[in-house]
Amino acid sequence: MLSAREEAAVLLSYKEELDAIYADDPWKFFCQQVVTKDESAQITNANRDRIYRWPENYDYLRETLAVLQNEPLVGVPKSRRMMVSWLLAAYFVHKARYQPNAALFYMSETEQKAAFAVDKRCLFIEQNLRGPEFRITPVTTKTKTGLVGHITYPNESYIWALASGGDVLRQYTATVIFIDESEFQSEAPAVVRAALPMVENGAQLILASSSGGPVGVMAELCDAVGVKSWKDVQRLVA
Repeated sequence: MLSAREEAAVLLSYKEELDAIYADDPWKFFCQQVVTKDESAQITNANRDRIYRWPENYDYLRETLAVLQNEPLVGVPKSRRMMVSWLLAAYFVHKARYQPNAALFYMSETEQKAAFAVDKRCLFIEQNLRGPEFRITPVTTKTKTGLVGHITYPNESYIWALASGGDVLRQYTATVIFIDESEFQSEAPAVVRAALPMVENGAQLILASSSGGPVGVMAELCDAVGVKSWKDVQRLVA
Protein backbone atom coordinates (compact mmCIF):
# COMPACT_ATOMS: atom_id res chain seq x y z
CA MET A 1 0.00 0.00 0.00
CA LEU A 2 1.28 3.46 -0.88
CA SER A 3 2.10 5.92 1.84
CA ALA A 4 0.28 9.28 1.90
CA ARG A 5 3.36 10.95 0.41
CA GLU A 6 3.66 8.34 -2.37
CA GLU A 7 -0.05 8.59 -3.17
CA ALA A 8 0.25 12.40 -3.38
CA ALA A 9 3.21 12.03 -5.75
CA VAL A 10 1.22 9.68 -8.00
CA LEU A 11 -1.73 12.07 -8.08
CA LEU A 12 0.57 14.99 -8.87
CA SER A 13 2.20 13.05 -11.70
CA TYR A 14 -1.24 12.15 -13.09
CA LYS A 15 -2.35 15.79 -12.92
CA GLU A 16 0.80 16.97 -14.69
CA GLU A 17 0.27 14.34 -17.39
CA LEU A 18 -3.34 15.41 -17.91
CA ASP A 19 -2.37 19.09 -17.90
CA ALA A 20 0.08 18.41 -20.74
CA ILE A 21 -2.72 16.71 -22.69
CA TYR A 22 -5.14 19.57 -22.00
CA ALA A 23 -2.60 22.14 -23.17
CA ASP A 24 -2.60 20.57 -26.63
CA ASP A 25 -6.26 19.57 -26.73
CA PRO A 26 -8.65 22.29 -25.53
CA TRP A 27 -11.71 20.30 -26.59
CA LYS A 28 -10.70 17.48 -24.24
CA PHE A 29 -10.16 20.08 -21.51
CA PHE A 30 -13.66 21.47 -22.13
CA CYS A 31 -15.32 18.04 -22.17
CA GLN A 32 -13.55 16.69 -19.08
CA GLN A 33 -13.26 19.79 -16.91
CA VAL A 34 -15.57 22.65 -17.93
CA VAL A 35 -19.10 23.16 -16.68
CA THR A 36 -21.55 25.87 -17.74
CA LYS A 37 -24.51 27.52 -16.07
CA ASP A 38 -27.85 28.26 -17.72
CA GLU A 39 -29.35 31.19 -15.82
CA SER A 40 -32.50 31.03 -17.93
CA ALA A 41 -33.23 27.34 -17.32
CA GLN A 42 -36.02 26.28 -15.00
CA ILE A 43 -34.84 25.21 -11.56
CA THR A 44 -35.47 21.53 -10.92
CA ASN A 45 -34.99 19.27 -7.92
CA ALA A 46 -32.34 17.38 -9.88
CA ASN A 47 -30.38 20.50 -10.79
CA ARG A 48 -31.14 23.45 -8.56
CA ASP A 49 -27.85 25.14 -9.49
CA ARG A 50 -28.59 24.81 -13.24
CA ILE A 51 -24.98 23.69 -13.83
CA TYR A 52 -24.25 21.41 -16.76
CA ARG A 53 -21.31 19.50 -18.18
CA TRP A 54 -19.78 20.77 -21.39
CA PRO A 55 -21.97 19.68 -24.37
CA GLU A 56 -19.44 17.43 -26.10
CA ASN A 57 -22.07 16.27 -28.62
CA TYR A 58 -22.38 19.78 -30.13
CA ASP A 59 -20.30 19.25 -33.27
CA TYR A 60 -20.58 22.88 -34.36
CA LEU A 61 -18.83 24.02 -31.17
CA ARG A 62 -15.95 21.61 -31.81
CA GLU A 63 -15.73 22.78 -35.42
CA THR A 64 -15.79 26.44 -34.35
CA LEU A 65 -13.02 25.74 -31.86
CA ALA A 66 -10.92 24.24 -34.67
CA VAL A 67 -11.35 27.49 -36.61
CA LEU A 68 -10.37 29.52 -33.53
CA GLN A 69 -7.22 27.45 -33.17
CA ASN A 70 -6.12 27.94 -36.76
CA GLU A 71 -7.30 31.32 -38.06
CA PRO A 72 -6.15 34.83 -37.07
CA LEU A 73 -9.39 36.50 -38.24
CA VAL A 74 -12.64 34.82 -37.19
CA GLY A 75 -16.28 35.89 -37.52
CA VAL A 76 -18.96 33.84 -35.76
CA PRO A 77 -22.65 34.52 -36.49
CA LYS A 78 -24.65 33.34 -33.51
CA SER A 79 -28.08 33.19 -31.96
CA ARG A 80 -29.37 32.53 -28.47
CA ARG A 81 -28.87 29.05 -27.02
CA MET A 82 -25.94 28.26 -29.33
CA MET A 83 -23.44 28.66 -26.44
CA VAL A 84 -20.98 30.66 -28.55
CA SER A 85 -20.33 33.02 -25.62
CA TRP A 86 -19.51 30.04 -23.41
CA LEU A 87 -17.21 28.66 -26.11
CA LEU A 88 -15.28 31.95 -26.27
CA ALA A 89 -15.10 32.14 -22.48
CA ALA A 90 -13.72 28.59 -22.30
CA TYR A 91 -11.30 29.41 -25.12
CA PHE A 92 -10.06 32.43 -23.16
CA VAL A 93 -9.64 30.39 -19.98
CA HIS A 94 -7.71 27.67 -21.80
CA LYS A 95 -5.52 30.28 -23.47
CA ALA A 96 -4.83 32.03 -20.17
CA ARG A 97 -3.99 28.79 -18.37
CA TYR A 98 -1.72 27.25 -20.99
CA GLN A 99 -0.12 30.19 -22.85
CA PRO A 100 2.12 32.32 -20.61
CA ASN A 101 1.99 36.11 -20.95
CA ALA A 102 -1.17 36.05 -23.10
CA ALA A 103 -3.12 39.33 -23.23
CA LEU A 104 -6.76 38.45 -23.82
CA PHE A 105 -9.21 41.30 -24.33
CA TYR A 106 -12.94 40.67 -24.04
CA MET A 107 -14.70 43.69 -25.55
CA SER A 108 -18.38 44.55 -25.49
CA GLU A 109 -20.55 47.64 -25.88
CA THR A 110 -19.90 48.66 -22.26
CA GLU A 111 -17.36 47.65 -19.63
CA GLN A 112 -20.17 46.21 -17.52
CA LYS A 113 -21.35 43.89 -20.31
CA ALA A 114 -17.79 42.74 -20.92
CA ALA A 115 -17.19 42.29 -17.19
CA PHE A 116 -20.33 40.19 -16.87
CA ALA A 117 -18.83 37.72 -19.35
CA VAL A 118 -15.41 37.76 -17.67
CA ASP A 119 -16.94 37.30 -14.20
CA LYS A 120 -19.91 35.03 -14.86
CA ARG A 121 -18.36 33.02 -17.67
CA CYS A 122 -14.53 32.99 -17.53
CA LEU A 123 -14.07 33.16 -13.76
CA PHE A 124 -17.01 30.81 -13.23
CA ILE A 125 -15.36 28.22 -15.48
CA GLU A 126 -12.03 28.49 -13.64
CA GLN A 127 -13.59 28.26 -10.18
CA ASN A 128 -15.81 25.31 -11.08
CA LEU A 129 -13.53 22.96 -13.00
CA ARG A 130 -14.76 19.43 -12.36
CA GLY A 131 -11.41 18.40 -10.92
CA PRO A 132 -10.71 20.67 -7.90
CA GLU A 133 -7.01 19.89 -8.19
CA PHE A 134 -6.94 21.65 -11.57
CA ARG A 135 -8.43 24.90 -10.33
CA ILE A 136 -6.14 27.90 -10.29
CA THR A 137 -6.69 30.87 -7.99
CA PRO A 138 -6.04 33.93 -10.15
CA VAL A 139 -5.71 37.52 -9.00
CA THR A 140 -8.94 39.38 -9.74
CA THR A 141 -9.86 43.05 -9.96
CA LYS A 142 -13.43 44.30 -9.83
CA THR A 143 -15.02 47.10 -11.80
CA LYS A 144 -16.96 49.92 -10.16
CA THR A 145 -20.14 47.85 -10.49
CA GLY A 146 -18.66 44.99 -8.46
CA LEU A 147 -18.12 42.55 -11.31
CA VAL A 148 -14.70 41.01 -11.88
CA GLY A 149 -13.27 42.74 -14.94
CA HIS A 150 -9.64 41.60 -14.82
CA ILE A 151 -8.23 38.11 -14.15
CA THR A 152 -4.47 37.56 -13.90
CA TYR A 153 -3.05 34.02 -13.86
CA PRO A 154 0.20 32.95 -12.15
CA ASN A 155 1.86 32.64 -15.59
CA GLU A 156 1.22 36.39 -16.15
CA SER A 157 -1.56 35.81 -18.68
CA TYR A 158 -4.66 37.91 -18.16
CA ILE A 159 -8.26 38.30 -19.30
CA TRP A 160 -9.50 41.89 -19.37
CA ALA A 161 -13.01 43.23 -19.88
CA LEU A 162 -13.07 46.42 -21.92
CA ALA A 163 -15.67 48.69 -23.45
CA SER A 164 -15.31 48.88 -27.22
CA GLY A 165 -13.39 51.80 -28.65
CA GLY A 166 -10.72 52.20 -31.28
CA ASP A 167 -8.46 54.23 -29.01
CA VAL A 168 -8.61 51.65 -26.23
CA LEU A 169 -6.49 49.08 -28.05
CA ARG A 170 -3.80 51.52 -29.15
CA GLN A 171 -2.32 51.41 -25.64
CA TYR A 172 -1.80 47.64 -25.57
CA THR A 173 -0.30 44.65 -27.35
CA ALA A 174 -2.91 41.93 -27.59
CA THR A 175 -2.76 38.17 -28.03
CA VAL A 176 -6.50 37.77 -28.65
CA ILE A 177 -9.19 40.42 -29.10
CA PHE A 178 -12.80 39.29 -28.92
CA ILE A 179 -15.58 41.72 -29.86
CA ASP A 180 -18.90 40.37 -28.63
CA GLU A 181 -22.16 41.42 -30.32
CA SER A 182 -20.16 43.40 -32.85
CA GLU A 183 -23.19 44.20 -35.01
CA PHE A 184 -24.70 46.30 -32.23
CA GLN A 185 -21.60 48.39 -31.49
CA SER A 186 -21.00 51.72 -33.20
CA GLU A 187 -17.33 51.48 -32.19
CA ALA A 188 -16.79 48.03 -33.72
CA PRO A 189 -15.38 49.29 -37.06
CA ALA A 190 -12.88 51.48 -35.19
CA VAL A 191 -11.85 48.53 -33.01
CA VAL A 192 -11.33 46.38 -36.10
CA ARG A 193 -9.18 49.07 -37.74
CA ALA A 194 -7.08 49.40 -34.59
CA ALA A 195 -6.75 45.62 -34.24
CA LEU A 196 -5.68 44.80 -37.80
CA PRO A 197 -2.05 45.98 -37.33
CA MET A 198 -1.87 43.71 -34.27
CA VAL A 199 -3.23 40.81 -36.33
CA GLU A 200 -0.47 41.43 -38.88
CA ASN A 201 1.98 41.01 -36.01
CA GLY A 202 0.49 37.75 -34.76
CA ALA A 203 -2.59 38.65 -32.71
CA GLN A 204 -6.02 37.09 -33.25
CA LEU A 205 -9.24 39.04 -33.82
CA ILE A 206 -12.60 37.36 -33.19
CA LEU A 207 -16.00 38.86 -33.93
CA ALA A 208 -19.23 37.25 -32.77
CA SER A 209 -22.75 38.59 -32.98
CA SER A 210 -26.37 37.83 -33.43
CA SER A 211 -27.86 39.66 -36.39
CA GLY A 212 -28.06 43.43 -36.32
CA GLY A 213 -29.58 43.54 -39.79
CA PRO A 214 -27.89 43.88 -43.17
CA VAL A 215 -25.47 46.57 -41.97
CA GLY A 216 -22.67 46.03 -39.47
CA VAL A 217 -18.98 45.25 -39.39
CA MET A 218 -19.53 41.48 -39.70
CA ALA A 219 -22.24 41.95 -42.32
CA GLU A 220 -19.79 44.00 -44.38
CA LEU A 221 -17.11 41.32 -44.05
CA CYS A 222 -19.58 38.60 -45.06
CA ASP A 223 -20.67 40.65 -48.04
CA ALA A 224 -17.04 41.14 -49.08
CA VAL A 225 -16.50 37.37 -49.31
CA GLY A 226 -19.85 36.68 -50.96
CA VAL A 227 -21.78 35.30 -47.99
CA LYS A 228 -25.33 36.64 -47.78
CA SER A 229 -27.12 33.61 -46.31
CA TRP A 230 -26.47 30.19 -44.77
CA LYS A 231 -26.85 28.69 -48.27
CA ASP A 232 -23.75 30.65 -49.28
CA VAL A 233 -21.85 29.27 -46.29
CA GLN A 234 -22.81 25.72 -47.25
CA ARG A 235 -21.62 26.41 -50.80
CA LEU A 236 -18.23 27.70 -49.59
CA VAL A 237 -17.54 24.71 -47.32
CA ALA A 238 -18.86 22.07 -49.70
